Amino acid sequence: MNSRIELKLPSQMTFLGVPDAVLLEVGSDLDCPRSAIEELGTAVIEACTNAMEHGNKLDAGTEIEIHIELNSDRIEVSVLDHGPGFDHASWEPVKDLMSERGRGILIMREFTDSITYDRAADGRFRVRLAKNLTSEGD
Repeated sequence: MNSRIELKLPSQMTFLGVPDAVLLEVGSDLDCPRSAIEELGTAVIEACTNAMEHGNKLDAGTEIEIHIELNSDRIEVSVLDHGPGFDHASWEPVKDLMSERGRGILIMREFTDSITYDRAADGRFRVRLAKNLTSEGD
């Protein structure tokens, strides 16, 4: 099984649940632990939040784009925005893990099997999240 879903959302926080709902729906038909899909959904919400807030500055007229690639053993999700990106190589976690903000990248790292940052061919900033769909460790 190889499938691709593409979503375009306005940069408004009210739409953050859309990619998570799509993942939960398609994940219900996959042979994998539900927890794997839920963790990926949480990571995708964080990536979308960052794209909307930091990348597109919450400009409702500027969309983020989400690509969901479904394979038999892995789901890869790309989140694209129109912002400048950030220096991910020098990024450090917040000192106070109980702070209200600043834990998104930690959450994305914890709940995915890989995360990469780059630029798409059209210049948009892209975060790629991947989750293996095996039942190991579940």
